[in-house]
Amino acid sequence: RIHYMTNEAILQTQLERAYNDGFRTFIVAGGDGTVSLLATSLRDKDCSIGIVPIGTTNMLAQLLGIPLGVRKSLELLLNSERTRSVDALDIKGRLFFLNASAGLSSFSISDLRTTEKSYFKLLAYVIAVIRSMRKARTRTFTLTYDGQTVTVNAAELFVDNAGAIWMPRYRTSDACIDDGLAEICYVSKGSPIELGKAILDVFLVRKRRHTIRHIASARSITIDCAEQVPIQADGDAVAHTPATVRVIPAAARFIVPIE
Repeated sequence: RIHYMTNEAILQTQLERAYNDGFRTFIVAGGDGTVSLLATSLRDKDCSIGIVPIGTTNMLAQLLGIPLGVRKSLELLLNSERTRSVDALDIKGRLFFLNASAGLSSFSISDLRTTEKSYFKLLAYVIAVIRSMRKARTRTFTLTYDGQTVTVNAAELFVDNAGAIWMPRYRTSDACIDDGLAEICYVSKGSPIELGKAILDVFLVRKRRHTIRHIASARSITIDCAEQVPIQADGDAVAHTPATVRVIPAAARFIVPIE
């Protein structure tokens, strides 16, 4: 059975019906946002999810070792019975697998146009960041995590579940997708120099990062700011401050390559 994700309510009904009919394997063709949408619809169900990665970055597929080519990913789904359970970030009842952030990235995502993503892929995000640079200033965030409260001055604040961006080797933190925790990190200033240093922290995989600073590992994080700031998760604008991000251990089970 093939379904198109044009309407979330209709999709939810179709998935419920399929599950009640005995289906326990669901395949999603799309990018990270599409994967998170399907996983949310199948939440708390005993089933496996297969990924055919045809999105912009397909970061989750890369982390799971799933081939990016359509033919190879389909061959994997036909031949592998191995699965891996992955943690997710819950924001307002929706699941996300990579990260959530507030600051320059979230303003950029909010300004990103759907047509740009379709035509320019990764370049669309670069264009959006350049367009949103005027909003790249330091803001005071109040974080409450696992019973503790701190105030942080940051231009970019992120909750990291995957620990990587663009490709698995480009590390943003020590986060792991199946350890039951998320890493809270930030960049204090939004100047081109500071942002350039943060990019070098990622691409040079520095053990001692110069600009990206780590706050804590946590299971529940509430982000607040005097100014209402958008929150992005897995490349989609999903909320505004204040918002709570909760780690859901083993939230979804994905089909992965045989070791």
